[in-house]
Amino acid sequence: MQLIIDGLLTGGLYAATALGLSLVFGTLRMVNLAHGELLMVGAYLTSVLVVALGADPLLLAIPAAIVLGALAYPVQRFVLTPIMARNADAPVTATFGISVAVQSVLLLLFTSNPRSLPAPYATASVEVFGVTVRVALLIATAIGVALVIGLHLLLTRTGFGNRVRAAAGDSVAAGLVGIDVNRTFAMVFAIAAAVAAIGGSLIAVTYSVSPSGGTSWLVIAFTVVVIGGLGSIRGTLAGALILGVVQTVGVAFVGAQYRDIIVFGLLVVILLIRPQGLFTKAQRV
Repeated sequence: MQLIIDGLLTGGLYAATALGLSLVFGTLRMVNLAHGELLMVGAYLTSVLVVALGADPLLLAIPAAIVLGALAYPVQRFVLTPIMARNADAPVTATFGISVAVQSVLLLLFTSNPRSLPAPYATASVEVFGVTVRVALLIATAIGVALVIGLHLLLTRTGFGNRVRAAAGDSVAAGLVGIDVNRTFAMVFAIAAAVAAIGGSLIAVTYSVSPSGGTSWLVIAFTVVVIGGLGSIRGTLAGALILGVVQTVGVAFVGAQYRDIIVFGLLVVILLIRPQGLFTKAQRV
């Protein structure tokens, strides 16, 4: 029971970190290889704000998310969208280049030393029905679930969501009925970056971050998205919970040194058995 609970809570954190990647793929049909770096930038922005203001890091994750979203908007609007119009595969190369550039900047600014966000609940734990639970993971799970629900409602119950789904379904037809597709896609990318900033802050509170740490978190996020179904927001939560449980139980039996192998192994199995994801048909945005 302890392993299952730990796995589910870890999965809640994974959901928060993978949500932005799922959103971008589901709407823009673009694999964002810079997603891991967005997580790290969000964490470091929050760290800078914590040093400057001294407030709770999860509160300061909100302004960090706004800043990162504002920075991501012109990147999509004026760089990635024109590239997407020319070649469907070019954005993969472009986002890889952005990933390398951002990682280099982070190394120059913050060095390679890992850092975490100080919070009184970061190392605290509580006992619930005989099961010890890390408070930081509990908070991360609550925020992850809230982000999934909020994003799903945004895309399905609002006028903006209707425009996003129309542009994602047929961008040419959406443009003909008056939807500014380029602006809509840029807004989606900005929202995804803002969500990634919150996810990165949760990583820094729960564990630690480093400028080169984005790659491993990108693999985790990609695995979550593949399990849940490419582009499925609610499927992202299900995929994250599955990965969290499988990884936690696997590490308990074979050792922590095989953590990454477990993630890669599950990714390969899902791609072989059901490449469209486990929840694609049942769970659609």
